[in-house]
Amino acid sequence: MKKSLGSKMLPYLFILPTLVLMVIFSYYAIINAIYTSFTDSVYGTTSAFVGLENYARAFQDKIFLTSFINQLLLTAAAVFNSVFFPLLASELLFFVKHSKLANIIKTLFVVPMMVPTIITIFIWKYLYNPNFGINTILRRMGLKSLAHNWLNDETTALLCIILIGFPFISCMYFLIMHNGLNMISGELYEAALVDGATPMQVVRFIHVPNLKPYINTIVTLSLINSLSGFGLVAATTNGSPGYSTMIPALYMYKIAFGDGKFGYASACGCVLFIVIIILTLASRKFFGNKEGA
Repeated sequence: MKKSLGSKMLPYLFILPTLVLMVIFSYYAIINAIYTSFTDSVYGTTSAFVGLENYARAFQDKIFLTSFINQLLLTAAAVFNSVFFPLLASELLFFVKHSKLANIIKTLFVVPMMVPTIITIFIWKYLYNPNFGINTILRRMGLKSLAHNWLNDETTALLCIILIGFPFISCMYFLIMHNGLNMISGELYEAALVDGATPMQVVRFIHVPNLKPYINTIVTLSLINSLSGFGLVAATTNGSPGYSTMIPALYMYKIAFGDGKFGYASACGCVLFIVIIILTLASRKFFGNKEGA
């Protein structure tokens, strides 16, 4: 009996250290941020409880509201790019019949994973540089009038950030899609062959329905990464020109560590946290919870 009890408890003992670390470094931070959001905490001063004052201020803050509009545009583009282009790449690879060629193509898609993200950002910043990259090409083509400072123009800065990473074939999302295609039962393809289905019909009626749980996973990851991260914007425009590329996470960071207003920054962070949860649950509801994801 004791041996049986010990065997049942062993898996939980292995998980316990991870749970303790998560509580200390993740959940404590979340709880502390929620508490701080109801105070007027400012660096170097004693905080006092202010109720919902910070939240009311957030919904009246034009910069914060503008940052959410920018974020929604960036997130919509990120989700579309994260699903469509890896799906397209995996579908094209699926119909490559030559196994050696397929392996070479797969390797070419995966190799960029080894390149640090910051290197990719610097390459794109070089392309957007007013003295090099795209402007050089335009001048040589006789289109000098179109050349300008792409990242310092309010009309083009956000679009330029959206285009960073083209052709948007994330190797992680590509591998998820590719694995999903490989998990589809061969019986479905045999039935499609008997019915004389075209490749497009195979994609529409077999691939896409069976890839829904994998698409759901990608959408969820893409939503969280886009809404919670600000490294791309910080490394390219830092929210400028004006506030045309400002996003909530970066704005929150600047308020907290630039102005020292931790109470207001925590309220902005809590609003962002709630938005992430709502959009994540909505995406899971939309794509369903089919087993196999």
